[in-house]
Amino acid sequence: MKPQEKIKRVLTIRVGGKERKRKVRTLLLDLAHFRNILTILITKYYTLYKEHLLNQSILYGLVAKNYTGKYKEEFEKVLKNIESNPELADLLIKLKNQKEKVDNPHYIQYIIRQTIKDFKNFFKSLESFKTNPEKFKEIPRPPKAKKLKYLMNFSVEGNVNTFKQEGDKIIIRLKNNKYLKVKLPKDFPYKISSLRIKLFGDDLYVDAVYEQEVELKNPVGEYKAGIDIGLDEMISVVSENVELKSFIVSGKEIKAFNQWFNKEMSKLRAEINNLKNSVKRGFIENQVATKKIYELELKMKSLSSHRKRWLDNNFHKIARKLVDLLHETGHKTIYIGKNAIESKNGIDLGKKTNQEFVSIPFRRLIKLIEYKAYEYGMEVIEVDESYTSKTSPLANIFEVKETKNKEVCQGKRDGDIFKDKVLNKVFHADLVGAVNIIRVGAKLLRLRFYENLKTFFIKLCNPVKLKLIDLFYKVSPESLRIGSSRQGVKFSAGWMEKSGYLNTFGT
Repeated sequence: MKPQEKIKRVLTIRVGGKERKRKVRTLLLDLAHFRNILTILITKYYTLYKEHLLNQSILYGLVAKNYTGKYKEEFEKVLKNIESNPELADLLIKLKNQKEKVDNPHYIQYIIRQTIKDFKNFFKSLESFKTNPEKFKEIPRPPKAKKLKYLMNFSVEGNVNTFKQEGDKIIIRLKNNKYLKVKLPKDFPYKISSLRIKLFGDDLYVDAVYEQEVELKNPVGEYKAGIDIGLDEMISVVSENVELKSFIVSGKEIKAFNQWFNKEMSKLRAEINNLKNSVKRGFIENQVATKKIYELELKMKSLSSHRKRWLDNNFHKIARKLVDLLHETGHKTIYIGKNAIESKNGIDLGKKTNQEFVSIPFRRLIKLIEYKAYEYGMEVIEVDESYTSKTSPLANIFEVKETKNKEVCQGKRDGDIFKDKVLNKVFHADLVGAVNIIRVGAKLLRLRFYENLKTFFIKLCNPVKLKLIDLFYKVSPESLRIGSSRQGVKFSAGWMEKSGYLNTFGT
């Protein structure tokens, strides 16, 4: 048995109440304003003196009453430069006043660290752009001040000095002796180590970070499983376990929800564009249009927040059930095709396909599977899935990948159907893809169930098809077992020689 390990977990709590939101929003607005002034100060200082003002100790010393850090000489030089320029001196006064207004030094420290990080990330991106400009859609832009009138997306992290945990409540210090009380789940046994306050549209969240001691388990077997990710058939799973049927989890519920979301967002964008056009033509006053646009943008943020919660909830359930099933049926390694995720970057698949495919966060699902499989000691490996669903499971997949010769594929995909030329049979294309993903990932040409012709056909022709509700509440390891008292027909050496199977890649 593996030892226990402390794993960081995040509990997301949605906060309601108009007055409670107003108090937090006031704090976040003040912090965002502090960040704006700091960003302008750093930018203008570089313009004047060609030096990057990105030392955390010095920046915090500028807004503190006295500097006590170890960069005394450098600090005095920076302060002298700022005081010698009226514009910079005025910015520093505003920055100090804003710090006093926030009245929470721990949040101020976080904003300073985050601003420095933003500038450093910009410089890294700029260097990368100079080396490989083809990887970027446009030139990276430096951090800049943002309009605060309609702040809809902002977050801040707090350490143990910004809150206290009392029983089933977290009491968070805001500003001017104001507090936010957040209720934890009943009998919550863990100690909160840090938290994050997030404003997204009109929604307010508190992410409570805690450590949970988890007893890591060992795999109960050595089997491998392959997963092909798609749209209508979101997850197609083939197992090396000869007693386990292949199964396909429908993605139609996810796709339908995503299409509904895109249509609603499209309507709101159209309304915003109409308002902007009306302002240009003089049909409506700019002030009136701005207010209406803000209300529509707020609806868009709320809609995005709802979508994120809905997808997260379902992806967590899918990953948990999938990993539990594979663990209980003796699996140690899970191979997942990664092209479905990577191909989303920077391509246009058409209006309809973009709605169905590009916007669905498959990467999030993969990460959840990895995260949950880790507790069972199972390894998740992403595999290049090119040619996997277009190559016969009896062909040499490695020769196909090397030569990219379609004739070596020994078959052809037509929608969800794969027409295999070796056996002259028809298989499910996504299941063929899952089998070949295992072969590529494990560097194998044959899998265990190849020795039994009946099992081979069951796995590639007769999957168990599951809706999300079936996966969550009905399916079990027993319901996925291949049940038959009759002996399966084994591949004979004569058949393999006749089909060219042995000649292709041997035994």
